[in-house]
Amino acid sequence: MNAFVSYSRRDNPLGRLAEVELQLGAIGDVYIDDLHHPPNVNRHVAVIAALEAASTFIAVLSPHYAQTPWTRYEVREAARRGLPLLLLTEAGAVREGSYDELLPVADATP
Repeated sequence: MNAFVSYSRRDNPLGRLAEVELQLGAIGDVYIDDLHHPPNVNRHVAVIAALEAASTFIAVLSPHYAQTPWTRYEVREAARRGLPLLLLTEAGAVREGSYDELLPVADATP
């Protein structure tokens, strides 16, 4: 499985992202932008390419998740592509989700 991990940078410093990577490693290969950004590649281009290559979308839920234009874009794009959705809750549980839960997030304004 090739999973794209969507998260708010404000709520997830590098140490937290490393923990997320360890936790989700059992699921398969995960792309976490701040941990896996290829050198000398435009960040936006890399994120879009990783999202296009993903077979699963994982949203790391947090207080500021809905407040970034990128997380909203990622949710809308993953829903449009019909990617299976997993949610990593603030309590650390991974569960299946539906885009109906996140689409209001994607439509929220900052």
